Amino acid sequence: MPIDSIQIPFLGNPNLQDISPSNEKILFIESGPNDEEIFITNFNGEILNSFVTNGNTIVGHLRRIAPLHFDEDGNSFLSFGSPQIKRVSLDGKTVEIILTGIPPYYSSSPSPTNEIIVRDNKIFYNSRSEDENYNRYQKEYLKNLKLIGYLDLDKKETTTFLPFPEESIYQNGLIFPHSSWVSHFIFPQNQLLVAFEGEPALYVFDGKEPFSFRQKIDLNLGDFRAYKGHSEGEEGIDFMEAMITLGNIQSIKKLGEYVLIGYKRGFTNDQLRIWETASTPIERRELITKFEKENPKRFLLLNEDLEFLDDFPNPQFLNISSLMAREGYLWGSKYNPNIEEDCFTIYKLEIQEK
Repeated sequence: MPIDSIQIPFLGNPNLQDISPSNEKILFIESGPNDEEIFITNFNGEILNSFVTNGNTIVGHLRRIAPLHFDEDGNSFLSFGSPQIKRVSLDGKTVEIILTGIPPYYSSSPSPTNEIIVRDNKIFYNSRSEDENYNRYQKEYLKNLKLIGYLDLDKKETTTFLPFPEESIYQNGLIFPHSSWVSHFIFPQNQLLVAFEGEPALYVFDGKEPFSFRQKIDLNLGDFRAYKGHSEGEEGIDFMEAMITLGNIQSIKKLGEYVLIGYKRGFTNDQLRIWETASTPIERRELITKFEKENPKRFLLLNEDLEFLDDFPNPQFLNISSLMAREGYLWGSKYNPNIEEDCFTIYKLEIQEK
């Protein structure tokens, strides 16, 4: 439930990146065809700084593959981009190149859904470190993936770890679309919790190296449409069809005593039959909008012991991909794709018991 909001006078298509409650600052961007503009505001909605990033500026091209992330002091931010990780001052006048040549990072959209996590002076990120001897259409490919990586800021070295556990469906020797095995992770207490997008399960690991596997927890996500995989050499589901029609876990956040998992169930059997009759891109766009209203994204709520508490639809006003946990509260931006508004609204939210 929202308990407060911040309104920023802004006409455009802003994309929330990070919030620093202790410094009362908000970081968002607006992307153009050739560059991006960075905006920093205060909690009164006043724009403190803004600057453009492209090849002709001091900041250069950021080529973000993760959302921008405030440094702890609130006077700079981290840009996790390709091929460089940079630290940029909030006025855009000072740029430090932390690393050049980072390993592959998977993010279909650089939003808080796939944010970096900074802990122990390391930047943890969503990886897809792969064995070059195999491609994604070979059964050995998934067995050799490393799903999470970190950059040690002291040593300026990167490390990848966390293959799929033996208990995962991605270790069954079948082929899956690469849109389904993206990982989402958090570090609550002394644990590492990981969910893979296309598998209704939560994996628990030790929170410190070597991140040993503890247990698998099956999640009851209702009529979650999961892909079961296909044999090597067989034609499987199309990548775009998988992204649109399948169920997937989209977010995992820790807030106080709660773990919150955002997901969509995917098309129902009836919706899938209607979808297969659509013959034009316009028809399909209309069906996607219709089906999203009929079967909205949802949240699964667990307690600290990872036991089920509740399952409820995503509030219609909230952009689920913007959701982040900061300093004891959830924060996210307003979602209203059908109306262009002259105000960018950020919500402060909390979980309230019924």
